[in-house]
Amino acid sequence: MTAAPTKQPITPLQGAPRALAAVTFGLASFMAVVDITVANVSVPTISGNLGVSSEEGEWTITFFAISNAICIPLTGWLGRRFGQARLFAGSVAAFTLASILCGLAPTFETLLIARILQGAVAGPIVPLSQALLVAVFPPEKRTFAVAMWAMTNMAGPVAGPMLGGWITDQFSWPWIFLINAPVGVFVVISAGVLLRGRDTPTVRLPVDVVGLALLAIAVGCLQVTFDRGRTLDWFASPLICATATISVIGFVLLVIWELGEAHPIVDLRLFEFRNFAIGTLSVAVGFGLYFAALVLVPLWLQTDLGYSSTWAGVATAPMGVFGIVLAPFLGRWVATHGPRVYASIAFAAWALVALWRSTMTTGVTVADVALIQLAQGIGIAFFLTPVVSLSLAGLPPDKLASASGLQTAIRMMAGSLCASIAQTFWDERARFHRNHLVDAVTELSDRAMAAIKTLRSAGLTEQQSWAVINQQIDVQARMLSLNDFFYFSTFAFMTALGIIWLARGPKQPS
Repeated sequence: MTAAPTKQPITPLQGAPRALAAVTFGLASFMAVVDITVANVSVPTISGNLGVSSEEGEWTITFFAISNAICIPLTGWLGRRFGQARLFAGSVAAFTLASILCGLAPTFETLLIARILQGAVAGPIVPLSQALLVAVFPPEKRTFAVAMWAMTNMAGPVAGPMLGGWITDQFSWPWIFLINAPVGVFVVISAGVLLRGRDTPTVRLPVDVVGLALLAIAVGCLQVTFDRGRTLDWFASPLICATATISVIGFVLLVIWELGEAHPIVDLRLFEFRNFAIGTLSVAVGFGLYFAALVLVPLWLQTDLGYSSTWAGVATAPMGVFGIVLAPFLGRWVATHGPRVYASIAFAAWALVALWRSTMTTGVTVADVALIQLAQGIGIAFFLTPVVSLSLAGLPPDKLASASGLQTAIRMMAGSLCASIAQTFWDERARFHRNHLVDAVTELSDRAMAAIKTLRSAGLTEQQSWAVINQQIDVQARMLSLNDFFYFSTFAFMTALGIIWLARGPKQPS
């Protein structure tokens, strides 16, 4: 291991340059996070235009997630090797190029390759945007910087499907990727000007080839298991059985190898720091359940209540209001009262919102959904900033990029896992409730016969009348299943609230 010549260190900025830095790094993070979900609603259109089935088209999402999940934990090692500022600029430039290649892809195979590249180079952008934001803000304002970064990370998965659907409907699917070009160019130029001649120290580290291979195998197979498990009926599929088994073996070998490696590709010894371990667990639970709800609610609105993608977006948009309003004050509050207090507020708010959602019926209005989303925004505002601040407290400065990368990777994988499990739970519980509802609706049921009589009087045949009732049974079964999910989420959020208090307070030694 040899030290490489370094530039001047990155120091806090003042005035307009600091404001520009906040916009630049926040925009980069937002762009990278949005692209995780931006193509989800456009898969049918993309698949049709490129001549493949929708199931094949979903591999564009899966392969992006795989390459992204593999590269996020590498951020710390790559940052030490090349410097955080140089790695950030290079990643954003490569991401911009990959986005253009996605938009111009003439065939599905070309698009798939471009999406793999896009996911890989997007990996370091999110954790590095956080590390660089912290570096350019003075210590007393760093919690505010983390709050700005946190809002882009929480808003990105919300905005992705909305933007993807709107752009695809109003223009064409290539523009969901091409729109990144001007944003990426701005970020690269702005970061180059702001950080000219400055970077973190670099060290020529040996490449942990075995660790890298084990990471790729374990994370890649895990991501395939998450993304394809639901569509392939989980462990009824030989593919899912194989990928899950390989993933478990891969992770066991990865942990054994990395703990004994002098220069690990992923620094697992970060979990020796109690706050980082507890904070990462809390982030995984909180973000996983949040992301699962983020997937289920719009899906339910569009599937059962007849909302368009635009109206589903309008109904869910208020969740960002509190985060925007409270971000300027959160840094001072956290510094005064400690991060555990505000993290507890986040989990308590989410638990109450989940309990509220567990009482929903199909009679809810747009205003009702928007009000619930507004209340959920309290949890969003107080969640990521305090928990990340608590996680990083006590870590040596040279480990911040590694910690941010590792925690971001775990957070995103938790989101994928919970979203897949939540959709499977929704389907299975809906079948359970449907069976009970069908048992209650028989020809001997007075209410069923009254409904049939009403529908017949409206001009429907008996067969059509039973079809209408069958459709309503499906709708109500999915409603009850969704209520069950949120009832379970209430207890999970309360458990996470208890876990966060196992971390040390800021005034205690870490």
